Amino acid sequence: MTNELVPLNVKHSIADLRVRAGLSQAQAASKFGISEPTLRKWENDSSILSYKDMIRISKIYNIPLDYIFFGPNNAFSEREEK
Repeated sequence: MTNELVPLNVKHSIADLRVRAGLSQAQAASKFGISEPTLRKWENDSSILSYKDMIRISKIYNIPLDYIFFGPNNAFSEREEK
């Protein structure tokens, strides 16, 4: 398996979600039940996320799964009203 299987913007979405939730990497890692180095690998795209991990991320941050891949401005995610 290579990193090409996971879109490059996934790492940015995961870090962005953590920052928006006001969590440090240590706090977020604890919520996910993973080590802080593992979370850093997710955020730096040096580790491949499993589908199970992505589901867990979407549940903890209460966001649609497609947000992880495409961010908030896509056809499936809810958009904030301006």
